[in-house]
Amino acid sequence: MIRGYQNVVAGEISRFEGHVAKFMGDGVLAYFGWPQAHEDEAERAIRTGLAATRAVGDLCTPEGQPLAARVGIATGLVVVGDLVGEGASQEETVVGETPNLAARLQALAEPGQVVVAEATRRLVGGGFDLDDLGRHQLKGLPVPVSAFGVTGEQALESRFEARAGPALMPMVGRDQELALLLERWAQAKVGEGQGVLLVGEAGIGKSRITLAVSDAVAEEPHVHIRYQCSPYHGDSALWPVIQQLSRVAGIAADDLPETKLDKLEALLARAGDATDAAPLISSLIGLDGEGRYGKLDLTPQARRVRTLEALVEQLLGLAAQEPVLLLLEDAHWIDPTTLELISQCLDRIVDAPVLLVLTSRPDQQPQLAAHPHVTRLSLNRLSRAGAEAIVARLSAGHGADRRAGKALPAELIDAIITRTDGVPLFVEELTKAILETGEISIPASLHDSLMARLDRIPEVKEVAQIAACIGRSFDHPLLTAVAGKPEPELIAALDQLAEVELIFRRGTPPDARYTFKHALVQDAAYEALLKSTRQRLHARIAQVLEEGATSEPELLARHHTQAGNATRAIECWHEAGIRAARSSANVEAIGHLRKGLQVVADLADGKERDRSELRLRLALTAPLIATAGYAAAETVETYQRARSLCDRLGDDEPLLPLLYGEWVQFIVGLADQSAGRSIAQRFLRLAEDRGDTDAVLTGHRMLGLSLVLLGEFSDGMAHTDRAISLYDSEKHSMLAQSFGQDPWVASQSAGRAWSLWHLGYPTQADQAIQAALDRAHELQHTNSTAYALFFTAVITESQRQDAELARQVAALLALSKEHQLSLWLAWGRIFEGWLEVRSGRLAGGLASIEKSLYGSTSADSRFGRSYFLSLQARAFELAGRTKEALRTVDRALELLDETSERFCEAELHRIKGALMLAGGSATDGAASFERAIAVARDQSAKSLELRAATGLARLWAEQGERQKALDLLAPVYDWFTEGFDTADLKDAKALLDELG
Repeated sequence: MIRGYQNVVAGEISRFEGHVAKFMGDGVLAYFGWPQAHEDEAERAIRTGLAATRAVGDLCTPEGQPLAARVGIATGLVVVGDLVGEGASQEETVVGETPNLAARLQALAEPGQVVVAEATRRLVGGGFDLDDLGRHQLKGLPVPVSAFGVTGEQALESRFEARAGPALMPMVGRDQELALLLERWAQAKVGEGQGVLLVGEAGIGKSRITLAVSDAVAEEPHVHIRYQCSPYHGDSALWPVIQQLSRVAGIAADDLPETKLDKLEALLARAGDATDAAPLISSLIGLDGEGRYGKLDLTPQARRVRTLEALVEQLLGLAAQEPVLLLLEDAHWIDPTTLELISQCLDRIVDAPVLLVLTSRPDQQPQLAAHPHVTRLSLNRLSRAGAEAIVARLSAGHGADRRAGKALPAELIDAIITRTDGVPLFVEELTKAILETGEISIPASLHDSLMARLDRIPEVKEVAQIAACIGRSFDHPLLTAVAGKPEPELIAALDQLAEVELIFRRGTPPDARYTFKHALVQDAAYEALLKSTRQRLHARIAQVLEEGATSEPELLARHHTQAGNATRAIECWHEAGIRAARSSANVEAIGHLRKGLQVVADLADGKERDRSELRLRLALTAPLIATAGYAAAETVETYQRARSLCDRLGDDEPLLPLLYGEWVQFIVGLADQSAGRSIAQRFLRLAEDRGDTDAVLTGHRMLGLSLVLLGEFSDGMAHTDRAISLYDSEKHSMLAQSFGQDPWVASQSAGRAWSLWHLGYPTQADQAIQAALDRAHELQHTNSTAYALFFTAVITESQRQDAELARQVAALLALSKEHQLSLWLAWGRIFEGWLEVRSGRLAGGLASIEKSLYGSTSADSRFGRSYFLSLQARAFELAGRTKEALRTVDRALELLDETSERFCEAELHRIKGALMLAGGSATDGAASFERAIAVARDQSAKSLELRAATGLARLWAEQGERQKALDLLAPVYDWFTEGFDTADLKDAKALLDELG
């Protein structure tokens, strides 16, 4: 008795292409989606459950007692292993929580009831009537789960609307296609019948466009007819038509036979006289009309012909009253008789107001495109902008599904767009999955449809899976070497994959290159492999690549990582990071090195692990300096972690680069220039003790900059000149990879050129900074170029050359944006705001300075803060906001005491003096000028002394003390031997001429 009942259930499972995995006592375990996947497995499982409960309900025991079955359905990924056991006891082993959940739901069900899990409910959308059974704590499951009882199947007008539910996304990026369809509708309305075959792959948006057409014409008088083809009824004649007629007529299963006929006649009468059509169509939809209409004495062929004629006449009868919009969804599943009906309709609507729109997938589209009245419209993938619009709308929340506050970061948006290839459904479902789980993986809503495409061609699935391990793109020779299959067999498999558009091919084997059409198809093929199989394939791929001496270490690194070859993977990630950094591809370098660190994290504790991590950390510092900045949290953390690893290993070999990291943190992050000088001195002593000439060069460069920032320009330039003299262009050009920028470029710009300007040699400063720029461009090292451009901007601004400053700032901003150099970008925008103020755009310029000065990136660094505040104070001065300017200067002067960053101290006192004068306090103004002159003289900063002396001399001249003014200014001006065309010297000369 049990075996008979089980056979009935097994028959229903087989009918919907499920797989009986195991007979368990009086139960049956069935898989849907293995060994072959379909795109609607959840729907198939529920249909099977309903059919099984009905079939078992018709059975009785020998004693006449009725039987009943309970069904539990859960959806999720499981691992299915090989057959175990023999004969009737053989079964496939399965690993995963899903079967256990299904079994618990079955126990929860009432006799004759189908109960489904939450994941299954989401997948079927509105296709079934469900009762919420609440949440239940089930045995063996850690948290309560939601359960839903299936009470029946919905009569669907559209599979798309049933699955989309009420929270339908607005249509994106299909304006042109919609316009063409509405143009065809306009032609149809005036009696020029039209057909449109809308072709596109699953998820591309065919049904969404038909819905948009329906919405666009909703307010117009018209008749709307919608046929929905079914994947289960491709051999059932006129199934879409039968379902549409029954649904629109409102025929219910429990209606009396006469009532059903009355409802059908009322529907048919809308098209005119239904006398001839009613007997044929009632028979078509399974109604017994013989008592009302008499017996149809027709052969089967004649009945078929006349039924099709009646259906066409019905359409034309409706069109005689109002324009008709007829939509036929999923024509790739159309049965032959319905296809013949559509063909006849197209022939007859030439002079009728009918628009017939069919949607179809490209690999099974009906042969209608050659019809003279049919327009074939292929849907292409969305543009990046369209995909981003979908992501943005979902991130912000729409309809009833609010996810406000979950805006996705740029890198996740890029990942979504890359993996979904412009398919709207893929974009929507992957975005939802990421918003819900935070993980980038194939969502359950797409998994079945993706695997179904592979399982339709099982004989080549293995080749697709091997290729998926290689990557989104793969070469024929590599696949040949890894797959180990005969060449004809491999080519045949690839041809078949290309034919069904799972892959694209360029070139001819053996020189061909292939690409998976969708990244998610590759993911699905890859994830269907057992982990052990994947590891074995990745190891084989890595071996083949190693034998071929690949020039892409990151490719080797990926395969060694996936193969579990940690040691070799770390070596390759390190090499990939170093190579990328040498090419100034700093973002890529950081990505490679971080992946190496992820591999290290899985290693057992020990010295080997620490050495591997230290090596990666040291390589990571320069790219982080370039992109995140010297004082960014990750940069600081990387240096600190490296120092900690050195201590644990007892290894002082990397001490010099680590001291450099500490020096950077002090001079850029904290702007504690006194501490920075001490570290630079220690670095130089250690380098000299070791006899390391490369490090000695770097030490002089470090100490030189520290002294310049302290306002000790002469001593600072002496050290930078020493660094320049030790530099060998061939030997030392790679030092930029270790220290973030080329030491010669840094010494020429921040050390020599900047010092020369302060010391009163503006022409030589221009020459030095130009030499630094030329060398940076020659090296093609991004961060060195940004470094030189920044200090060029500082010197150019100091010389008050606005046009040249604008040119250099534009170059700095462009470079920083292109290579994501966040700190240089923030500092460049301060100059950009200053130039706005100088050109009269006061409000915008001040806002830009404020935002850039205190933005998140700039906030990581106090380097040059006093100098940047001096620009802000002068901007306030130009805007007439004297009080705010004075507060800004005082804040900058206070900062000097905290940081000992005194290179702009004289200039701050000069600005304060000018502001005091503007506020009417001549005495305080003169005192500030005198303070500025004293500081400048102490620092030998002749350029700043001249600027302050000019301001004080002008004040004294206005007070009538012309000789005193002349005696102050003339000696300073006469000291200069160059730069007489600069603004400061011109101003001083003009004032001296006034004083006689």
